[in-house]
Amino acid sequence: MRIVSFFKKPLPDSLLNGLKDIAEIQYWQDLSEEERSELDDVEIVISNPPVSMQQELLSSFPNLKMIASLGVGFDKFDLEEMKRRKIVLTNAPTATSDDVADFAWALLTALARQTPQALTHAREKLLTFSGFPLTTRISGKRLGVAGLGHIGREIARRGEGFKMQIGYTNLSACDVPYQRFENLKELAAWSDFLVLAMPGGASTHHIANREVLEALGPQGFLINIGRGELVDTDQLIEALEKKNIAGAALDVFEGEPAIDQRLAQFDNLLITPHIASGTFEARESTGLQALENIQAFLATGTAPNRVI
Repeated sequence: MRIVSFFKKPLPDSLLNGLKDIAEIQYWQDLSEEERSELDDVEIVISNPPVSMQQELLSSFPNLKMIASLGVGFDKFDLEEMKRRKIVLTNAPTATSDDVADFAWALLTALARQTPQALTHAREKLLTFSGFPLTTRISGKRLGVAGLGHIGREIARRGEGFKMQIGYTNLSACDVPYQRFENLKELAAWSDFLVLAMPGGASTHHIANREVLEALGPQGFLINIGRGELVDTDQLIEALEKKNIAGAALDVFEGEPAIDQRLAQFDNLLITPHIASGTFEARESTGLQALENIQAFLATGTAPNRVI
């Protein structure tokens, strides 16, 4: 059978090796316009969260039965159209949790201790005890986690190791020993470090707005490893300019893949190019979860990590 991948080359070896005896993998990017109009035989596609799987694109696959996503989020997928067509959607909900949580902490520690600035300072001075300013302690402070899914929970667990007080906000209460807040503004007002690990979508668009940033306050730090659209970029820039918050770290951005050039000007803003899940291990783990989903679907018509 033929499987089309929207995930760009190369697919994880774990997935390629698992499918090599049962499927021919073709990449959407390699298909000509004519080939893209001749996909009646394709019943399974491989995708990932940045790809906008909307009705027009889905219509290219009239007999599509399954989409295996190599990622966690699905806010760019037309779930209603998939439900209407009875297309099974699966994701890889836990494959990257540790990697993203690790990176959230890399951002948090680098931001609080000004690690990038210290590197620049050391390269310029080539001296120790050379006047680098004092920074901010992390241990024992208040960590707010917005979104307590698989990734959010791992972020919170790491906070325990830093002897932090931990609070969270979530659509529903979770069975965890952390303080729950009803909304993001309340959580921000309580937090020293506020980490956004929420899904994207209409309900969370620009949820980190002026009110939330003002609640976080001039001693508070914002870290976003969720979705770029969670943060109102204009209002974040205003908060950084006016020092209404202590600083921010972003691995995700509105309007990706482009990064707003205004974000490059701030010393109190750390930006990275959406690499939180970018480890060799995470890539292979996502491949294994996608393979498990595809194999289960072929055998039973459903899958262990089914979204719809």
